[in-house]
Amino acid sequence: MALGLRQLRYFIAIADAGVLSRAAEALNVAQSALSHHIAALETDLGVKLLERRPRGIALTAAGRRLYEHASAVLSALGKAEEDVRTYNEAAAGPVCIGLSHTAISMVALDVMKAVRTKSPGVHLTVVEALSPALIERVFSGTVDLALAYNPPRDARLDVELLGEEDLYLVGHPSLIGRSSGPVAFSAIPQRSVLGLAPMPASRAIIQTQVLRNQIIPSDTLEVGSLSALRMALEAGLGCAILARASVLADLEAEKYHARRIIDPPLTRALALVSLADRPLTKAFLEVRKTMIEVVHAAISDKRWPTKADGRRDQQAATRAHRPRH
Repeated sequence: MALGLRQLRYFIAIADAGVLSRAAEALNVAQSALSHHIAALETDLGVKLLERRPRGIALTAAGRRLYEHASAVLSALGKAEEDVRTYNEAAAGPVCIGLSHTAISMVALDVMKAVRTKSPGVHLTVVEALSPALIERVFSGTVDLALAYNPPRDARLDVELLGEEDLYLVGHPSLIGRSSGPVAFSAIPQRSVLGLAPMPASRAIIQTQVLRNQIIPSDTLEVGSLSALRMALEAGLGCAILARASVLADLEAEKYHARRIIDPPLTRALALVSLADRPLTKAFLEVRKTMIEVVHAAISDKRWPTKADGRRDQQAATRAHRPRH
């Protein structure tokens, strides 16, 4: 029996219900028929998909993998049907975009305004999450486009790099020094770094250096929210490793200080991410084009600090603080 849409729908329904009888009721299918379909599916694939337990069923590792694929397939099918049903000269239909916390502050409003103006027939949904969570939602098909950092190298993803940002040591001058010049990674103060764990998109870059230089994070405070991290930085409770864009408004208001990290320099890559094999609906293509235009405009206007901009700003600040003879 080849994998078909009916088998995938049945499997998703069983996994979601957690109980075979409940899934049978929801599908209006005999429970014995569902059991037969799952048994045939497991035989065809050569793997066990479900574990029968006293209080229901649970997915095996292979079952979770099939669930991800099936969710993406059914989501794509629904979007394709909606696109064809509503096809006309104007883009129409639902598009869900995911934005990292930094992207929310940098371009969310501009994207929403631009989509409403250029594609009024599109129903736009905006979700916010850390980059790894956004990538997972792209894989599952629940997010169509994600503006995220450091996406993985995966053939299933279509990735367009839009910019690169330096990472900075951010905190009160009393903690990180009053100089506007760069700071060596080995000079990061011990037991003062907050937010290493809450920033997974940067963590992959930072982790090797943390181990190499034995940077010890704060042993009294761990912050899992960018908003809370900003408050902690302002209160002088510690410092953090961040891009300037993540806390740009606070830096401009001089609530705390930022110094670019060198030896080695740390960066993170900003990318627009989607599934490589998803249906390219007119609504999707219009929103994708709009997002790229908005991000490029923000970078070009220097509203979103990129790698080169950040270094120029830092050099200018250093020159301004040099003593004059």
